[in-house]
Amino acid sequence: MAFLVAVLVLACVGDALAQTFGCTNPKINDRARKMFFDAHNDARRSMAKGLEPNKCGMLSTGKNVYELRWDCDMEAKAQEWADGCPSSFQTFDPTWGQNYATYTGVFPDPTATAAEAVNSWWSQVRTAGLTDPDNKYPGSTLFQFSNMANGKASAFGCAYAICGTKLSINCIYNKIGYITNSIIYDKGDACTSDAECTTYSSSTCKDGLCYQPKPAAVVETFTMCPAVTDQSDQARQMFLDTHNKLRSSLAKGLEPDGIAAGAFAPTAKQMIKMKYDCAIEANARTWAQGCVYQHSTSAQRPGNGENLYMISVNNMPKIQTAEDSSKAWWSELKDFGVGSDNILTSAVWDRGVGHYTQMAWETTTHIGCFVQNCPSFTYSVCQYGPTGNYMNQLIYTKGAPCTADADCPGTQTCSVAEALCVIP
Repeated sequence: MAFLVAVLVLACVGDALAQTFGCTNPKINDRARKMFFDAHNDARRSMAKGLEPNKCGMLSTGKNVYELRWDCDMEAKAQEWADGCPSSFQTFDPTWGQNYATYTGVFPDPTATAAEAVNSWWSQVRTAGLTDPDNKYPGSTLFQFSNMANGKASAFGCAYAICGTKLSINCIYNKIGYITNSIIYDKGDACTSDAECTTYSSSTCKDGLCYQPKPAAVVETFTMCPAVTDQSDQARQMFLDTHNKLRSSLAKGLEPDGIAAGAFAPTAKQMIKMKYDCAIEANARTWAQGCVYQHSTSAQRPGNGENLYMISVNNMPKIQTAEDSSKAWWSELKDFGVGSDNILTSAVWDRGVGHYTQMAWETTTHIGCFVQNCPSFTYSVCQYGPTGNYMNQLIYTKGAPCTADADCPGTQTCSVAEALCVIP
């Protein structure tokens, strides 16, 4: 119950505990900012440490849960929305989540009422419960809670406005929490050292929560695939790096297999480190730009495999979508399982792991991918060469991962740190 105490005490102490946030918006003060900041982060810290009540029992502990950094630009956006005292959501940025509440009455201390709103958002989990074994978002009953609790969120801003007898309260977050079947926060131990904060670079650990300083703006470049300027090198690199990091983890035997509790996929003897291929990307791009969410025919991608992903939000950033789609495909291993035989049988296929198996297919060496912003959704297409997913064949060769070049086929060399074989 630490969260409730923190909110109620803060609503009474006045400006004595105010800290400087550096924002220029005069419509709320630092006392209000501190209330929002502490209420969110005290709750997230308590959750990460396993001290927050669920509907039944306690919420699981959380790893890589980030402290929400107060962002004055996001506060300004929140204030802009609140000023009109609207009764509907606004799309500030396709990657941002939003919570709001409205009250009618007289508000001598709007900060105290705002504290009640924040408390009500968080308390959804005590009423509806978070019961998914992986902490996946179950639906609208945890809408506001999921925004507050999203482990990857690292910045937010809040504001309020009084319009006659109406008080409008609004918080916006730099990550969406309410994506169906997406993990709200990762189960695991709260951080005790900087090394345990791995979601974002340059992260540090602050009493159970990770912290990311405000990152510099990403400068996108367009040189990897000459003359193609509607997808950046950073998006391409995100696809490639995410695939190879996951293949590396698989090769080392670190990837959970949902076939049974506590099971892990077997280690890989000669898993290949993928390379990016602009010709394959061009083919994936052609298919993605059609905005038809179905697989292309084998004749339209000769010799290549294909994975598809969509999210019903248009204009999602391509770099983020590259990471999200790759991880969503890979999650089939943990969600549905393959088994220690590591063979793609019809039974394994029917469990729904075909995206994972294509990503993990040992003899697939090259990928090319494209993210297309369609009118009503964002579409991610990856194609793989040579193709994988052959029935009744090994997904990859089982065995101890390479430790020397001689452990890899032909002229490939061993990247010992990655446990991957590198093609010339």
